[in-house]
Amino acid sequence: MRTHGMGLLIEMMDFEPGNEEAVRAWIDEVHFGERLSVPGMCGAAKYEAIKGAPKFLNLYEAEDVHVFYSEACRAIVEEPAERDAGMEKIMTSKVRLVCAQVYPSLPPNFPACPTVDIAGLSPVVQLGRIFVPPAEKIDFNSWYSQERAPLVEKIPGVRRIRRYSPVEGDEVMVVLYELEDEGVVGREEWKEMGASEWTARVRGYYTQAEGSPGVYRRRGISF
Repeated sequence: MRTHGMGLLIEMMDFEPGNEEAVRAWIDEVHFGERLSVPGMCGAAKYEAIKGAPKFLNLYEAEDVHVFYSEACRAIVEEPAERDAGMEKIMTSKVRLVCAQVYPSLPPNFPACPTVDIAGLSPVVQLGRIFVPPAEKIDFNSWYSQERAPLVEKIPGVRRIRRYSPVEGDEVMVVLYELEDEGVVGREEWKEMGASEWTARVRGYYTQAEGSPGVYRRRGISF
């Protein structure tokens, strides 16, 4: 059993080539543990790209987005560990998004961080960062909630789909697919769900952030 929060912190990073082992050690020994220790965190997992970019992806679930602006979290972000300085020098790109979940929503009488029967964030995720013109957001949101999400949820190997709206970072729509393995995105059902007229219309006006959608495999266990 684990808990599920309505806030999500996405951290994505690239580094100069040849530093992968040092980066993994830093994430494991300093970066990841510090953030996971913040009160209000519900779960977290570390990923590396199979497809797309940036290469390194850390996901942190919290009761709500306010956790990421708490005194404890700000102290970590604003006063980083000494080892962070060296990693910053070899970092070539960074994406940080503080997000509030918008799909599926939870009933108002649910606790902020309810218990769910999923054993941590999934082994593989697909993360999409999508730019939608303001005039098309109503149509896009309707398409995702009425057509796209219900079709994705029926595909074998899909654990669940969640959609987020950032409150900090790029003004994108964030879509997180939790998958059993990377083969899910190549299945016939996955290809078929993109054949509708509504999907064709939506794809005509939205664009993806660089490196999106990325497919990521979890490294280590999920908390």
